Amino acid sequence: MSFSTRLTSRLWLISAVLVCESKTSAAEMPPVEQRQTIEIGLPESAVQDVPKAFRNTAATPILKLMKDSTGMRGNILYFTDAMTLASDMNDGKIQIGIFQGHELAWARTRYADLVPIAVAVPMNPVQTFLLVRADSKAKSIGDLANDKISLPSYRPDFCEMFLAKQKQEQLKDIDFAGQIDAATATDAIFDVIDGKAGCTVVDASTLKFFEAVQPGAYKNVRILCQSEVFPDACITVKKNDLDEKTIEQFRQTLLNVRNLPGGPPLLTALKLKSFAKVPDDYEQSLKNIEKQYPMPAAEVKASARK
Repeated sequence: MSFSTRLTSRLWLISAVLVCESKTSAAEMPPVEQRQTIEIGLPESAVQDVPKAFRNTAATPILKLMKDSTGMRGNILYFTDAMTLASDMNDGKIQIGIFQGHELAWARTRYADLVPIAVAVPMNPVQTFLLVRADSKAKSIGDLANDKISLPSYRPDFCEMFLAKQKQEQLKDIDFAGQIDAATATDAIFDVIDGKAGCTVVDASTLKFFEAVQPGAYKNVRILCQSEVFPDACITVKKNDLDEKTIEQFRQTLLNVRNLPGGPPLLTALKLKSFAKVPDDYEQSLKNIEKQYPMPAAEVKASARK
């Protein structure tokens, strides 16, 4: 995993806060009447750069903490896409879903009864920045059509979404002269500094980290444009599916995690400031981001299968 404190690669740990056992496939679920555990789902987009062997074993201390705090047991189930997870939540097969903010925005266009009960507050905003050399004359991405773009092997999907939107609006039917496949985001930024590429895209955590560890090199790049701030990740339930007492247990454990044994190190490991109540403007932020970034084709197809 690269140095970037990526929210999407940490959502598996957020889900680990809620459970004490895990499975790997939704297909393994027993019938509802036989289950004595809460089923928690998250899409593969949340864990795509986390080794499978690491997803469950590394969370043992956290799971024990939450088991002691809530008395709840559960299973983690991984889904190929957010809309399949949303569909299974709507059908009552999954009781708790872990979504990136924009994924919940997409899901809510079809499943209005999915409601967030808490959000994860990251150290840095969920945001994308398009970087060029400090001396670049470019005023928009449209001025970079004759240049290459350098992209790291892994980048959050909200970075991909912003880049695609910029290309559609600014480059139209033209594309970059080529693409450099960088090993890490740091390498991609240095490709821009060294003149090998005209631009790259990074998330806010990556940019903040690069500024801290490479202050001299950081002066050689500038932000050409930046995305909207995406809604924070959230823990979600279906309306009236779980009893209010159970929901409140989950919520209060999350909100009070800093005061629990092992809580502060947990938040540090997750690169989170805290878990928080759902902001008053969260609903509007979901609507705004869905308008700016409609559900992509892959998610539409997943939704249509249901």
